[in-house]
Amino acid sequence: MSGARPRRARLGTAGALLTALLVLVGCSGIGSGTSVQPGLEVQGGDVQPVRAFFPGPAADATQDQIVRGFVRAGAASDGNYDTARSFLTPDAVKAWSPEKEVVLYSTTTPLTVTPSAPNAAVLSGAVVATIGADGRYVAASAPARRQAAFEFARIEGQWRISAVPEEFGRWLTTSDLGRLLQPYDLHYVATDRRALVPDRRWFARDHLATRLARAQLADPPAYLDGAVRNDIPRGSRLTADSVSVADGVARVEITGQVPTDQTQRENVWAQLVSTLLQDPTVQGVSIRIGDVTLELPDVDLPVRTIEQVGFPVLPEVPLGKPVIRRGDVLYLLPSTSTLEREPSPSGLVNVTSGYHSLALSPDGTDVAAVDPDGQGLSRFRGTTRYEMPFFGTRVGHPAYDVRGFLWAGGIGLDDQSALRLWVFDVTGDPSVARPAATALDAPWLAKRRVIESKPSPDGDRVAILHTAEDGSGARIDVTGVSRGPGGVPQRLSQPLRLGTTLVAPTGLVWLSDLSVATLARRAGSNERLRPYIISVDGEEQALAETPTGVAITSGGGERDIIVTTSSGTVLRRAGQQWLSLGEGTDVAIPAR
Repeated sequence: MSGARPRRARLGTAGALLTALLVLVGCSGIGSGTSVQPGLEVQGGDVQPVRAFFPGPAADATQDQIVRGFVRAGAASDGNYDTARSFLTPDAVKAWSPEKEVVLYSTTTPLTVTPSAPNAAVLSGAVVATIGADGRYVAASAPARRQAAFEFARIEGQWRISAVPEEFGRWLTTSDLGRLLQPYDLHYVATDRRALVPDRRWFARDHLATRLARAQLADPPAYLDGAVRNDIPRGSRLTADSVSVADGVARVEITGQVPTDQTQRENVWAQLVSTLLQDPTVQGVSIRIGDVTLELPDVDLPVRTIEQVGFPVLPEVPLGKPVIRRGDVLYLLPSTSTLEREPSPSGLVNVTSGYHSLALSPDGTDVAAVDPDGQGLSRFRGTTRYEMPFFGTRVGHPAYDVRGFLWAGGIGLDDQSALRLWVFDVTGDPSVARPAATALDAPWLAKRRVIESKPSPDGDRVAILHTAEDGSGARIDVTGVSRGPGGVPQRLSQPLRLGTTLVAPTGLVWLSDLSVATLARRAGSNERLRPYIISVDGEEQALAETPTGVAITSGGGERDIIVTTSSGTVLRRAGQQWLSLGEGTDVAIPAR
Protein backbone atom coordinates (compact mmCIF):
# COMPACT_ATOMS: atom_id res chain seq x y z
CA MET A 1 0.00 0.00 0.00
CA SER A 2 1.68 3.19 -1.14
CA GLY A 3 0.50 5.28 1.78
CA ALA A 4 2.97 3.46 4.02
CA ARG A 5 5.95 3.97 1.74
CA PRO A 6 8.36 6.81 2.48
CA ARG A 7 8.49 9.53 -0.14
CA ARG A 8 11.54 11.63 -0.85
CA ALA A 9 12.74 13.63 2.12
CA ARG A 10 11.21 17.07 2.42
CA LEU A 11 13.08 20.14 3.56
CA GLY A 12 12.41 21.54 6.99
CA THR A 13 11.20 25.10 7.49
CA ALA A 14 14.61 26.73 7.45
CA GLY A 15 15.86 24.52 4.61
CA ALA A 16 12.84 25.23 2.44
CA LEU A 17 13.11 28.98 2.92
CA LEU A 18 16.87 29.02 2.37
CA THR A 19 16.60 26.92 -0.80
CA ALA A 20 13.88 29.13 -2.24
CA LEU A 21 15.86 32.28 -1.46
CA LEU A 22 18.97 30.85 -3.12
CA VAL A 23 16.91 30.03 -6.22
CA LEU A 24 15.75 33.61 -6.39
CA VAL A 25 19.26 34.98 -5.86
CA GLY A 26 20.48 32.71 -8.68
CA CYS A 27 17.88 34.37 -10.92
CA SER A 28 19.04 37.91 -10.08
CA GLY A 29 19.45 38.60 -13.78
CA ILE A 30 15.70 38.84 -14.18
CA GLY A 31 15.75 42.49 -13.22
CA SER A 32 15.17 44.68 -10.19
CA GLY A 33 11.42 44.62 -10.66
CA THR A 34 11.10 41.08 -9.33
CA SER A 35 8.89 40.95 -6.27
CA VAL A 36 9.36 38.35 -3.53
CA GLN A 37 6.44 37.68 -1.19
CA PRO A 38 5.88 35.05 1.52
CA GLY A 39 3.27 32.41 0.88
CA LEU A 40 0.18 31.94 3.01
CA GLU A 41 0.82 30.34 6.36
CA VAL A 42 -0.72 26.89 6.70
CA GLN A 43 -0.84 24.97 9.93
CA GLY A 44 0.76 21.53 9.56
CA GLY A 45 2.34 19.91 6.51
CA ASP A 46 5.07 21.49 4.45
CA VAL A 47 5.92 25.15 4.73
CA GLN A 48 5.04 26.92 1.50
CA PRO A 49 8.15 28.17 -0.34
CA VAL A 50 8.99 31.80 -0.89
CA ARG A 51 6.93 32.94 -3.86
CA ALA A 52 8.30 34.80 -6.88
CA PHE A 53 6.54 37.34 -9.07
CA PHE A 54 7.87 39.08 -12.17
CA PRO A 55 7.19 42.47 -13.75
CA GLY A 56 4.89 42.99 -16.68
CA PRO A 57 5.86 44.58 -19.99
CA ALA A 58 7.84 47.80 -19.78
CA ALA A 59 6.80 50.78 -21.87
CA ASP A 60 8.16 50.64 -25.43
CA ALA A 61 9.60 47.16 -24.87
CA THR A 62 11.13 45.52 -27.94
CA GLN A 63 9.97 42.22 -29.38
CA ASP A 64 13.04 40.59 -27.85
CA GLN A 65 12.16 41.99 -24.42
CA ILE A 66 8.52 40.94 -24.75
CA VAL A 67 9.46 37.32 -25.50
CA ARG A 68 11.99 37.15 -22.67
CA GLY A 69 9.59 38.80 -20.25
CA PHE A 70 6.83 36.36 -21.20
CA VAL A 71 9.14 33.38 -20.60
CA ARG A 72 10.34 34.76 -17.25
CA ALA A 73 6.80 35.50 -16.10
CA GLY A 74 5.87 31.87 -16.75
CA ALA A 75 8.08 31.01 -13.75
CA ALA A 76 5.94 33.08 -11.38
CA SER A 77 4.30 31.45 -8.38
CA ASP A 78 0.86 33.05 -8.66
CA GLY A 79 -0.60 30.02 -10.46
CA ASN A 80 -2.91 32.20 -12.58
CA TYR A 81 -0.10 33.52 -14.80
CA ASP A 82 -1.70 36.97 -14.96
CA THR A 83 1.65 38.68 -15.51
CA ALA A 84 2.60 36.26 -18.30
CA ARG A 85 -0.76 36.91 -19.98
CA SER A 86 -0.08 40.65 -19.93
CA PHE A 87 2.58 40.07 -22.62
CA LEU A 88 -0.11 38.64 -24.98
CA THR A 89 -2.88 40.09 -27.10
CA PRO A 90 -6.44 39.19 -26.02
CA ASP A 91 -6.70 36.53 -28.74
CA ALA A 92 -3.35 35.02 -27.75
CA VAL A 93 -4.47 34.94 -24.11
CA LYS A 94 -7.38 32.74 -25.12
CA ALA A 95 -5.16 30.41 -27.18
CA TRP A 96 -2.25 29.99 -24.75
CA SER A 97 -2.45 27.22 -22.15
CA PRO A 98 0.31 27.20 -19.50
CA GLU A 99 -0.75 23.65 -18.61
CA LYS A 100 0.77 22.22 -21.78
CA GLU A 101 4.34 20.94 -22.09
CA VAL A 102 6.97 22.36 -19.74
CA VAL A 103 10.43 22.78 -21.30
CA LEU A 104 13.41 22.86 -18.94
CA TYR A 105 16.31 24.82 -20.37
CA SER A 106 19.89 25.20 -19.25
CA THR A 107 21.04 28.48 -17.75
CA THR A 108 24.60 27.76 -18.92
CA THR A 109 23.51 28.43 -22.51
CA PRO A 110 21.50 31.69 -22.68
CA LEU A 111 18.24 31.83 -24.59
CA THR A 112 18.33 33.62 -27.90
CA VAL A 113 15.56 35.57 -29.63
CA THR A 114 16.11 35.93 -33.37
CA PRO A 115 13.87 38.09 -35.62
CA SER A 116 12.42 36.05 -38.49
CA ALA A 117 10.16 38.74 -39.99
CA PRO A 118 9.11 42.29 -39.06
CA ASN A 119 6.38 40.88 -36.81
CA ALA A 120 7.89 37.50 -35.86
CA ALA A 121 10.78 36.06 -33.88
CA VAL A 122 12.13 32.65 -32.88
CA LEU A 123 13.03 31.74 -29.32
CA SER A 124 15.79 29.13 -29.01
CA GLY A 125 17.49 27.41 -26.08
CA ALA A 126 19.33 24.29 -24.92
CA VAL A 127 16.81 21.75 -23.62
CA VAL A 128 17.60 19.69 -20.53
CA ALA A 129 14.25 17.90 -20.24
CA THR A 130 10.54 18.22 -20.85
CA ILE A 131 7.49 17.47 -18.72
CA GLY A 132 4.50 16.57 -20.83
CA ALA A 133 0.89 17.47 -20.16
CA ASP A 134 0.60 13.94 -18.73
CA GLY A 135 3.18 14.76 -16.05
CA ARG A 136 5.94 12.50 -17.40
CA TYR A 137 9.48 13.84 -17.09
CA VAL A 138 11.64 13.07 -20.14
CA ALA A 139 15.31 13.96 -19.92
CA ALA A 140 17.02 15.02 -23.13
CA SER A 141 19.16 12.13 -24.35
CA ALA A 142 21.79 14.49 -25.80
CA PRO A 143 22.39 18.25 -25.97
CA ALA A 144 19.53 19.57 -28.04
CA ARG A 145 18.02 22.91 -28.86
CA ARG A 146 14.34 23.71 -28.95
CA GLN A 147 12.77 26.52 -30.95
CA ALA A 148 9.47 28.33 -30.60
CA ALA A 149 8.17 30.84 -33.15
CA PHE A 150 6.15 33.87 -31.97
CA GLU A 151 4.20 36.51 -33.86
CA PHE A 152 3.60 40.09 -32.69
CA ALA A 153 1.03 42.86 -32.99
CA ARG A 154 0.86 46.38 -31.61
CA ILE A 155 -1.75 47.13 -28.96
CA GLU A 156 -2.06 50.86 -28.29
CA GLY A 157 1.39 51.32 -29.76
CA GLN A 158 3.02 48.58 -27.65
CA TRP A 159 4.34 45.25 -28.89
CA ARG A 160 2.49 42.18 -27.65
CA ILE A 161 2.68 38.50 -28.65
CA SER A 162 -0.23 37.75 -30.97
CA ALA A 163 0.47 34.05 -31.66
CA VAL A 164 2.05 31.44 -29.37
CA PRO A 165 3.05 28.01 -30.74
CA GLU A 166 0.25 25.51 -30.17
CA GLU A 167 2.37 23.16 -28.03
CA PHE A 168 3.99 25.95 -26.00
CA GLY A 169 3.26 25.79 -22.29
CA ARG A 170 6.09 27.19 -20.20
CA TRP A 171 9.87 27.33 -20.43
CA LEU A 172 11.55 27.09 -17.03
CA THR A 173 15.13 26.95 -15.84
CA THR A 174 16.24 23.83 -14.01
CA SER A 175 16.58 25.92 -10.84
CA ASP A 176 12.91 26.91 -11.12
CA LEU A 177 11.74 23.31 -11.31
CA GLY A 178 11.69 22.32 -7.64
CA ARG A 179 10.01 25.60 -6.68
CA LEU A 180 7.18 25.22 -9.14
CA LEU A 181 6.66 21.51 -9.80
CA GLN A 182 7.12 18.32 -7.79
CA PRO A 183 6.40 14.61 -8.35
CA TYR A 184 3.27 13.27 -6.64
CA ASP A 185 1.51 9.91 -6.65
CA LEU A 186 -1.87 9.02 -8.11
CA HIS A 187 -3.45 5.82 -6.81
CA TYR A 188 -5.35 3.02 -8.53
CA VAL A 189 -6.81 -0.27 -7.36
CA ALA A 190 -5.12 -3.51 -8.37
CA THR A 191 -7.41 -5.62 -10.56
CA ASP A 192 -6.78 -8.93 -8.79
CA ARG A 193 -6.75 -7.81 -5.15
CA ARG A 194 -7.57 -4.90 -2.87
CA ALA A 195 -4.41 -2.88 -2.85
CA LEU A 196 -3.44 0.56 -4.08
CA VAL A 197 -0.96 0.84 -6.93
CA PRO A 198 0.78 4.24 -7.18
CA ASP A 199 1.81 6.07 -10.34
CA ARG A 200 4.09 9.08 -10.01
CA ARG A 201 3.76 12.23 -12.11
CA TRP A 202 4.87 15.85 -12.00
CA PHE A 203 2.39 18.56 -11.02
CA ALA A 204 2.62 22.31 -10.52
CA ARG A 205 2.46 23.08 -6.80
CA ASP A 206 -0.15 25.84 -7.08
CA HIS A 207 -3.79 24.72 -6.76
CA LEU A 208 -2.32 21.30 -5.96
CA ALA A 209 -5.46 19.67 -4.52
CA THR A 210 -7.37 20.56 -7.69
CA ARG A 211 -4.62 19.30 -9.96
CA LEU A 212 -4.32 16.01 -8.08
CA ALA A 213 -8.07 15.41 -7.95
CA ARG A 214 -8.51 16.23 -11.63
CA ALA A 215 -5.77 13.77 -12.59
CA GLN A 216 -7.11 11.10 -10.23
CA LEU A 217 -10.50 11.16 -11.96
CA ALA A 218 -8.96 10.26 -15.33
CA ASP A 219 -8.35 6.74 -16.63
CA PRO A 220 -5.18 4.93 -15.52
CA PRO A 221 -2.14 5.32 -17.80
CA ALA A 222 -1.71 2.92 -20.72
CA TYR A 223 1.31 1.20 -19.17
CA LEU A 224 -0.91 0.00 -16.27
CA ASP A 225 -3.84 -1.03 -18.45
CA GLY A 226 -5.27 -4.31 -17.18
CA ALA A 227 -3.16 -4.28 -14.03
CA VAL A 228 -5.19 -1.60 -12.26
CA ARG A 229 -8.56 0.06 -12.39
CA ASN A 230 -10.01 3.38 -11.27
CA ASP A 231 -13.02 2.82 -9.01
CA ILE A 232 -14.07 6.45 -9.22
CA PRO A 233 -17.10 6.44 -11.58
CA ARG A 234 -15.77 6.77 -15.12
CA GLY A 235 -16.43 10.11 -16.77
CA SER A 236 -16.65 11.95 -13.46
CA ARG A 237 -15.37 15.50 -13.39
CA LEU A 238 -15.03 18.20 -10.77
CA THR A 239 -18.34 20.04 -10.49
CA ALA A 240 -16.76 23.49 -10.20
CA ASP A 241 -13.52 22.43 -11.93
CA SER A 242 -11.74 22.92 -8.62
CA VAL A 243 -11.32 21.52 -5.13
CA SER A 244 -11.81 23.94 -2.24
CA VAL A 245 -9.61 23.56 0.84
CA ALA A 246 -10.85 25.19 4.04
CA ASP A 247 -9.59 24.52 7.56
CA GLY A 248 -7.44 21.71 6.19
CA VAL A 249 -10.38 19.86 4.60
CA ALA A 250 -10.42 19.27 0.83
CA ARG A 251 -14.00 19.23 -0.43
CA VAL A 252 -14.19 17.12 -3.57
CA GLU A 253 -17.44 17.57 -5.50
CA ILE A 254 -17.76 15.54 -8.68
CA THR A 255 -20.35 14.50 -11.22
CA GLY A 256 -21.23 10.90 -11.93
CA GLN A 257 -23.20 8.00 -10.53
CA VAL A 258 -22.98 7.33 -6.81
CA PRO A 259 -21.47 3.86 -6.13
CA THR A 260 -23.91 1.59 -4.31
CA ASP A 261 -21.37 -1.14 -3.53
CA GLN A 262 -19.63 -0.54 -0.21
CA THR A 263 -16.33 -1.99 -1.41
CA GLN A 264 -16.27 0.41 -4.34
CA ARG A 265 -17.09 3.29 -2.00
CA GLU A 266 -14.18 2.34 0.24
CA ASN A 267 -11.92 2.16 -2.80
CA VAL A 268 -12.99 5.62 -3.98
CA TRP A 269 -12.20 7.01 -0.55
CA ALA A 270 -8.85 5.22 -0.43
CA GLN A 271 -7.80 6.56 -3.84
CA LEU A 272 -8.75 10.19 -3.24
CA VAL A 273 -7.55 10.36 0.37
CA SER A 274 -4.16 8.81 -0.44
CA THR A 275 -3.68 11.20 -3.34
CA LEU A 276 -4.97 14.44 -1.81
CA LEU A 277 -3.17 14.10 1.52
CA GLN A 278 0.07 14.76 -0.38
CA ASP A 279 -1.03 18.40 -0.53
CA PRO A 280 0.52 19.91 2.62
CA THR A 281 -2.58 22.08 3.16
CA VAL A 282 -4.89 19.04 3.29
CA GLN A 283 -5.46 17.07 6.50
CA GLY A 284 -8.85 15.58 5.64
CA VAL A 285 -11.16 14.91 2.69
CA SER A 286 -14.90 15.01 2.06
CA ILE A 287 -16.48 13.67 -1.13
CA ARG A 288 -19.77 14.64 -2.73
CA ILE A 289 -21.06 12.99 -5.93
CA GLY A 290 -23.83 15.00 -7.49
CA ASP A 291 -26.13 15.96 -4.61
CA VAL A 292 -25.10 13.04 -2.40
CA THR A 293 -22.35 13.05 0.23
CA LEU A 294 -20.39 9.82 -0.10
CA GLU A 295 -20.70 8.13 3.27
CA LEU A 296 -19.72 4.86 4.89
CA PRO A 297 -21.23 3.18 7.95
CA ASP A 298 -19.68 4.32 11.24
CA VAL A 299 -17.15 6.58 9.49
CA ASP A 300 -16.94 10.20 10.65
CA LEU A 301 -16.26 12.83 8.02
CA PRO A 302 -13.89 14.22 6.93
CA VAL A 303 -11.74 11.16 6.30
CA ARG A 304 -8.10 11.56 7.33
CA THR A 305 -6.60 8.09 6.66
CA ILE A 306 -7.48 5.20 4.36
CA GLU A 307 -7.54 2.89 7.37
CA GLN A 308 -10.46 4.97 8.63
CA VAL A 309 -12.63 3.76 5.72
CA GLY A 310 -11.78 0.09 6.18
CA PHE A 311 -9.37 -0.27 3.27
CA PRO A 312 -7.22 -3.32 4.03
CA VAL A 313 -3.56 -3.10 4.91
CA LEU A 314 -1.57 -5.82 3.20
CA PRO A 315 0.33 -8.07 5.62
CA GLU A 316 4.10 -7.97 5.60
CA VAL A 317 5.66 -10.92 3.80
CA PRO A 318 8.37 -12.54 5.98
CA LEU A 319 11.57 -12.59 3.98
CA GLY A 320 14.57 -14.89 4.02
CA LYS A 321 18.14 -13.70 4.30
CA PRO A 322 20.26 -12.49 1.38
CA VAL A 323 23.16 -14.67 0.31
CA ILE A 324 26.51 -14.20 -1.40
CA ARG A 325 28.27 -16.86 -3.47
CA ARG A 326 31.96 -17.64 -3.11
CA GLY A 327 33.00 -20.39 -5.42
CA ASP A 328 30.19 -22.96 -5.18
CA VAL A 329 29.10 -22.09 -1.64
CA LEU A 330 26.30 -19.70 -0.61
CA TYR A 331 26.95 -17.66 2.53
CA LEU A 332 24.75 -15.25 4.44
CA LEU A 333 25.33 -11.66 3.39
CA PRO A 334 26.10 -9.48 6.43
CA SER A 335 23.96 -6.39 6.77
CA THR A 336 26.63 -3.96 7.94
CA SER A 337 30.04 -5.58 8.49
CA THR A 338 32.54 -6.52 5.82
CA LEU A 339 33.46 -10.05 4.83
CA GLU A 340 37.01 -9.87 6.16
CA ARG A 341 36.07 -12.62 8.63
CA GLU A 342 34.78 -16.02 7.55
CA PRO A 343 31.07 -15.62 6.69
CA SER A 344 28.31 -17.91 7.96
CA PRO A 345 27.09 -20.69 5.64
CA SER A 346 23.55 -20.12 4.42
CA GLY A 347 22.43 -23.72 4.80
CA LEU A 348 21.31 -23.73 1.16
CA VAL A 349 22.50 -26.24 -1.40
CA ASN A 350 25.76 -25.43 -3.16
CA VAL A 351 25.32 -23.93 -6.62
CA THR A 352 28.31 -24.68 -8.81
CA SER A 353 29.84 -21.73 -10.57
CA GLY A 354 28.67 -22.85 -14.02
CA TYR A 355 25.10 -21.97 -13.02
CA HIS A 356 24.74 -18.21 -13.17
CA SER A 357 22.31 -15.31 -12.66
CA LEU A 358 21.05 -16.46 -9.27
CA ALA A 359 17.60 -15.54 -7.94
CA LEU A 360 16.22 -16.14 -4.44
CA SER A 361 12.61 -16.80 -3.44
CA PRO A 362 10.93 -14.49 -0.90
CA ASP A 363 11.32 -16.99 1.96
CA GLY A 364 14.95 -17.65 1.02
CA THR A 365 14.53 -21.41 0.54
CA ASP A 366 14.50 -21.58 -3.26
CA VAL A 367 17.33 -20.64 -5.59
CA ALA A 368 16.94 -20.41 -9.36
CA ALA A 369 19.79 -20.11 -11.85
CA VAL A 370 20.43 -20.23 -15.57
CA ASP A 371 22.04 -23.48 -16.73
CA PRO A 372 25.72 -23.38 -17.80
CA ASP A 373 24.87 -23.52 -21.51
CA GLY A 374 22.30 -20.73 -21.18
CA GLN A 375 19.58 -22.91 -22.70
CA GLY A 376 17.59 -23.80 -19.60
CA LEU A 377 16.69 -23.02 -16.02
CA SER A 378 17.30 -24.94 -12.80
CA ARG A 379 15.75 -24.67 -9.39
CA PHE A 380 17.70 -25.57 -6.24
CA ARG A 381 15.82 -26.57 -3.11
CA GLY A 382 17.19 -28.40 -0.10
CA THR A 383 20.03 -30.55 -1.41
CA THR A 384 18.51 -31.15 -4.83
CA ARG A 385 18.64 -29.49 -8.24
CA TYR A 386 15.47 -29.65 -10.31
CA GLU A 387 15.39 -28.99 -14.03
CA MET A 388 12.63 -26.63 -15.09
CA PRO A 389 10.60 -27.57 -18.17
CA PHE A 390 12.36 -26.56 -21.37
CA PHE A 391 10.70 -23.43 -22.72
CA GLY A 392 13.24 -21.61 -24.91
CA THR A 393 16.82 -20.71 -25.63
CA ARG A 394 19.12 -17.86 -24.59
CA VAL A 395 17.50 -17.74 -21.17
CA GLY A 396 17.61 -14.44 -19.30
CA HIS A 397 18.15 -13.68 -15.63
CA PRO A 398 15.32 -15.32 -13.60
CA ALA A 399 13.40 -13.55 -10.82
CA TYR A 400 10.81 -14.57 -8.24
CA ASP A 401 7.82 -12.44 -7.28
CA VAL A 402 5.97 -12.25 -3.98
CA ARG A 403 2.93 -14.07 -5.42
CA GLY A 404 4.73 -17.41 -5.87
CA PHE A 405 5.89 -17.19 -9.49
CA LEU A 406 9.29 -17.46 -11.14
CA TRP A 407 9.89 -15.26 -14.19
CA ALA A 408 12.37 -15.85 -17.01
CA GLY A 409 12.89 -14.53 -20.51
CA GLY A 410 14.13 -16.41 -23.53
CA ILE A 411 13.48 -17.03 -27.20
CA GLY A 412 10.67 -19.45 -27.99
CA LEU A 413 10.98 -22.51 -30.17
CA ASP A 414 9.31 -23.39 -33.49
CA ASP A 415 5.65 -22.35 -33.43
CA GLN A 416 6.30 -20.37 -30.23
CA SER A 417 9.26 -18.49 -31.68
CA ALA A 418 7.59 -15.09 -31.11
CA LEU A 419 7.31 -15.72 -27.35
CA ARG A 420 9.82 -13.98 -25.10
CA LEU A 421 8.69 -14.23 -21.47
CA TRP A 422 7.40 -17.04 -19.23
CA VAL A 423 6.36 -17.63 -15.63
CA PHE A 424 6.34 -20.79 -13.50
CA ASP A 425 4.12 -21.45 -10.49
CA VAL A 426 6.67 -22.42 -7.83
CA THR A 427 4.34 -22.68 -4.85
CA GLY A 428 4.35 -26.48 -5.06
CA ASP A 429 6.93 -29.08 -4.08
CA PRO A 430 9.31 -29.54 -7.04
CA SER A 431 9.98 -33.14 -5.98
CA VAL A 432 6.34 -33.99 -6.68
CA ALA A 433 5.72 -32.22 -9.99
CA ARG A 434 7.54 -29.84 -12.29
CA PRO A 435 5.56 -26.63 -12.91
CA ALA A 436 4.62 -25.89 -16.50
CA ALA A 437 5.85 -22.76 -18.25
CA THR A 438 3.14 -20.18 -18.94
CA ALA A 439 3.92 -17.74 -21.75
CA LEU A 440 2.89 -14.11 -21.34
CA ASP A 441 1.09 -12.17 -24.05
CA ALA A 442 3.46 -9.29 -24.87
CA PRO A 443 3.55 -8.59 -28.63
CA TRP A 444 5.86 -5.60 -28.18
CA LEU A 445 8.64 -7.97 -27.07
CA ALA A 446 8.63 -9.86 -30.38
CA LYS A 447 12.08 -9.91 -32.00
CA ARG A 448 13.59 -8.72 -28.73
CA ARG A 449 15.63 -10.67 -26.20
CA VAL A 450 14.71 -10.40 -22.51
CA ILE A 451 17.91 -10.07 -20.48
CA GLU A 452 16.17 -9.51 -17.14
CA SER A 453 12.53 -9.35 -16.06
CA LYS A 454 12.02 -8.06 -12.52
CA PRO A 455 8.55 -7.95 -10.93
CA SER A 456 7.96 -4.93 -8.68
CA PRO A 457 7.54 -5.38 -4.92
CA ASP A 458 3.76 -5.08 -5.28
CA GLY A 459 3.75 -7.58 -8.17
CA ASP A 460 1.52 -5.37 -10.32
CA ARG A 461 4.35 -4.22 -12.59
CA VAL A 462 7.41 -5.76 -14.16
CA ALA A 463 10.55 -3.97 -15.32
CA ILE A 464 12.20 -5.54 -18.35
CA LEU A 465 15.74 -5.05 -19.63
CA HIS A 466 15.76 -6.20 -23.25
CA THR A 467 17.83 -5.91 -26.40
CA ALA A 468 17.55 -6.71 -30.08
CA GLU A 469 18.31 -10.36 -30.80
CA ASP A 470 21.88 -9.40 -31.76
CA GLY A 471 22.40 -7.76 -28.36
CA SER A 472 22.18 -4.15 -29.54
CA GLY A 473 19.75 -1.45 -28.50
CA ALA A 474 19.44 -2.30 -24.80
CA ARG A 475 16.59 -0.50 -23.06
CA ILE A 476 14.45 -0.69 -19.92
CA ASP A 477 10.66 -0.66 -19.96
CA VAL A 478 8.12 -0.99 -17.18
CA THR A 479 4.67 -2.43 -17.81
CA GLY A 480 1.59 -3.52 -15.90
CA VAL A 481 0.89 -7.21 -15.28
CA SER A 482 -2.59 -8.58 -15.92
CA ARG A 483 -3.22 -11.68 -13.84
CA GLY A 484 -5.80 -14.41 -14.26
CA PRO A 485 -7.29 -17.00 -11.87
CA GLY A 486 -4.89 -17.92 -9.10
CA GLY A 487 -2.89 -14.77 -9.74
CA VAL A 488 -1.17 -16.27 -12.79
CA PRO A 489 0.42 -13.51 -14.92
CA GLN A 490 -1.17 -13.57 -18.38
CA ARG A 491 -0.58 -10.33 -20.26
CA LEU A 492 1.66 -7.27 -20.22
CA SER A 493 0.41 -3.74 -20.88
CA GLN A 494 2.02 -1.29 -23.26
CA PRO A 495 5.60 -0.39 -22.22
CA LEU A 496 6.69 2.82 -20.54
CA ARG A 497 10.35 3.45 -21.30
CA LEU A 498 12.67 4.40 -18.45
CA GLY A 499 16.18 5.83 -18.58
CA THR A 500 15.79 7.48 -21.97
CA THR A 501 19.21 9.17 -21.76
CA LEU A 502 21.09 6.00 -20.71
CA VAL A 503 22.94 3.50 -22.88
CA ALA A 504 24.24 -0.01 -22.25
CA PRO A 505 22.08 -0.68 -19.16
CA THR A 506 23.33 -3.73 -17.27
CA GLY A 507 21.45 -5.31 -14.38
CA LEU A 508 18.10 -4.32 -12.95
CA VAL A 509 16.54 -4.12 -9.50
CA TRP A 510 13.45 -2.51 -7.99
CA LEU A 511 14.17 -0.11 -5.13
CA SER A 512 10.48 0.60 -4.42
CA ASP A 513 7.19 0.27 -6.26
CA LEU A 514 8.12 3.46 -8.12
CA SER A 515 11.84 3.26 -8.88
CA VAL A 516 14.48 0.89 -10.26
CA ALA A 517 18.26 0.92 -10.44
CA THR A 518 20.62 -0.18 -13.19
CA LEU A 519 24.26 0.13 -14.23
CA ALA A 520 24.60 2.35 -17.30
CA ARG A 521 26.29 5.39 -18.73
CA ARG A 522 24.90 8.63 -20.06
CA ALA A 523 24.54 8.83 -23.83
CA GLY A 524 27.45 10.67 -25.42
CA SER A 525 29.68 10.39 -22.35
CA ASN A 526 32.92 8.49 -21.85
CA GLU A 527 32.14 7.51 -18.27
CA ARG A 528 32.28 3.95 -17.03
CA LEU A 529 29.10 2.12 -16.12
CA ARG A 530 27.73 3.57 -12.92
CA PRO A 531 24.54 3.02 -10.90
CA TYR A 532 21.52 5.08 -11.88
CA ILE A 533 18.23 5.38 -10.00
CA ILE A 534 15.27 5.76 -12.36
CA SER A 535 11.72 6.63 -11.30
CA VAL A 536 8.54 5.85 -13.22
CA ASP A 537 7.95 9.61 -13.45
CA GLY A 538 11.07 9.83 -15.64
CA GLU A 539 13.70 11.14 -13.23
CA GLU A 540 17.25 9.78 -13.49
CA GLN A 541 19.77 10.10 -10.66
CA ALA A 542 23.43 9.17 -11.11
CA LEU A 543 25.32 7.66 -8.18
CA ALA A 544 29.08 7.55 -7.63
CA GLU A 545 31.01 5.43 -10.11
CA THR A 546 31.94 1.88 -9.19
CA PRO A 547 34.94 -0.02 -10.57
CA THR A 548 33.85 -2.30 -13.42
CA GLY A 549 30.37 -3.09 -12.10
CA VAL A 550 28.68 -6.07 -13.78
CA ALA A 551 25.58 -6.68 -11.62
CA ILE A 552 23.36 -4.65 -9.31
CA THR A 553 20.83 -5.50 -6.63
CA SER A 554 19.54 -3.99 -3.39
CA GLY A 555 18.87 -5.09 0.15
CA GLY A 556 15.81 -2.86 0.29
CA GLY A 557 15.97 0.63 -1.19
CA GLU A 558 18.31 3.34 -2.44
CA ARG A 559 20.60 3.19 0.58
CA ASP A 560 21.17 -0.56 0.29
CA ILE A 561 22.28 -0.85 -3.33
CA ILE A 562 24.84 -3.61 -3.89
CA VAL A 563 27.15 -3.88 -6.91
CA THR A 564 29.19 -6.88 -7.97
CA THR A 565 32.35 -6.08 -9.93
CA SER A 566 34.12 -7.99 -12.69
CA SER A 567 37.02 -8.64 -10.30
CA GLY A 568 34.76 -10.63 -7.97
CA THR A 569 34.26 -7.97 -5.30
CA VAL A 570 30.93 -7.01 -3.74
CA LEU A 571 30.32 -3.35 -2.89
CA ARG A 572 27.57 -1.82 -0.76
CA ARG A 573 26.51 1.80 -1.06
CA ALA A 574 27.57 3.98 1.89
CA GLY A 575 26.42 7.52 1.16
CA GLN A 576 28.50 8.79 -1.76
CA GLN A 577 31.05 6.01 -1.33
CA TRP A 578 31.17 2.24 -1.80
CA LEU A 579 32.00 -0.11 1.06
CA SER A 580 33.61 -3.44 0.21
CA LEU A 581 31.87 -6.57 1.47
CA GLY A 582 34.74 -8.72 0.30
CA GLU A 583 34.87 -11.40 -2.36
CA GLY A 584 31.81 -12.69 -4.14
CA THR A 585 30.60 -13.50 -7.62
CA ASP A 586 26.82 -13.39 -7.03
CA VAL A 587 24.50 -11.73 -4.54
CA ALA A 588 20.92 -12.99 -4.27
CA ILE A 589 18.33 -10.96 -2.34
CA PRO A 590 14.95 -12.53 -1.45
CA ALA A 591 12.19 -11.30 -3.75
CA ARG A 592 10.02 -8.72 -2.03
